[in-house]
Amino acid sequence: MPDELMTQDEAVSALLAYVFSGAIGSPKGKGVGYALIEATPTTFSWSAALEDIDGPASPIDRYLIKINRQSKEIYHPNPIVLSEMELTDAIFAATGHHLASSIRFTDGALSISYKVTVQESLDVVYVVQLRHHGCVASMDSFMTLISRTVDSQVLPVPPVYPIPGEKKRQEATGMGRQITRFIPGVMASSIYPQLSHEERLIFVQKMALAFQACWRIQLPEDHLIGELVAATTDDRVNLQVEPDRHYGLGGPFRSVREYLRAYIRASLLALEKQQGIKEYKERFLDRIKGFVDNHMHNIPAIVEDIPIVVMHADMGLHNVIVSSQTHTEIRAIIDWEFLSSAPYASLHRIIEMLFRKPAPNGFGPEYSHADKLRDTFWGAIPEWERWNRSEATQTFLEWFRFGLFLKPEWRPRHLSGDEKRQFWSENVRVVETLLDKYKTRSNPPFPPLI
Repeated sequence: MPDELMTQDEAVSALLAYVFSGAIGSPKGKGVGYALIEATPTTFSWSAALEDIDGPASPIDRYLIKINRQSKEIYHPNPIVLSEMELTDAIFAATGHHLASSIRFTDGALSISYKVTVQESLDVVYVVQLRHHGCVASMDSFMTLISRTVDSQVLPVPPVYPIPGEKKRQEATGMGRQITRFIPGVMASSIYPQLSHEERLIFVQKMALAFQACWRIQLPEDHLIGELVAATTDDRVNLQVEPDRHYGLGGPFRSVREYLRAYIRASLLALEKQQGIKEYKERFLDRIKGFVDNHMHNIPAIVEDIPIVVMHADMGLHNVIVSSQTHTEIRAIIDWEFLSSAPYASLHRIIEMLFRKPAPNGFGPEYSHADKLRDTFWGAIPEWERWNRSEATQTFLEWFRFGLFLKPEWRPRHLSGDEKRQFWSENVRVVETLLDKYKTRSNPPFPPLI
């Protein structure tokens, strides 16, 4: 009888053990960043890297690591790079310019990047990114659509330079090359916590208008929920909704309730796999599983009223470039691989981070005068402020936040008692609220969580 094929979870465990063994460098003081590039009936292909846990943003050496699903063999890792010849050919094919120089540039979580100058003009600088997650041709088409139809002062995106034939190349290799104009500036995530309250008020107002500009882009008539894919035909950009790949939800979904059920079930699966949270699981896992099995039909029909919109599902501060001199000036919004058609309120966490300090648990304490920041954000877009107060949105958020918070982040062991309780406090509050709302008499009382 042939051996059973390795599952993806088994492959992840094997991959982590392999990388931590020193296969791609010393793991001392580092974590492993990894992402699935391709799964076939015979192999899993991964991008993997050792990353400084607390170090500054810098280029990272990423490797392609393949695992044979039947033999369990891990093949020799190969660096994920673009050679000088590949960069030369790509730049010339997309722009007609000739490569002068290239250096590694700060990488995204799902790409490696090069900063490139050209012989024709040293003032012209490009960024070439090798991506394996988003479809580069779709990203190019959608960013072109934005640049043609949306005020660049409201929703600025870097100019893109599509490489002829890149869609077929990405389909064949699993990786696609994207070329954009280099936008000078700094990432908003690096400066936003240090801004004054007055500067934050200016910035959140501009972010609100950027979100609104994206939400106003016209979707296909059926307004399905899923991954949004753009394609250019005869110089016209067409949008299509396909199954969600970003979070593995499936779809596309024809109703908001179907989407919420899939989202909550995916979060439960992630909770079951999460390591290092034994105490939390002992208290909540069985209750959450029982709730998901027996109460998902209780999602009220009113959630179907919430607007389905075009969204950059990762439009957080880490993907916003601001001016080095004027930190409230948005220069560009980047990394459009997480493009979705979804309820606008599913951006709750991304938007909420404008009002909260960064924190390891993903939900830090509020900034001073956070209520004023929220009022300014929503007040800049009155149509959406009304939606945000609506019963449809509030009901949607009750269930969406349950899915969002049912899986906590790993909690460091060195924390004091009060710090431990605070670390998971929002997870506990959100989960307990919904479980308590639908609990039956047979439920035992909640044990304390220290």
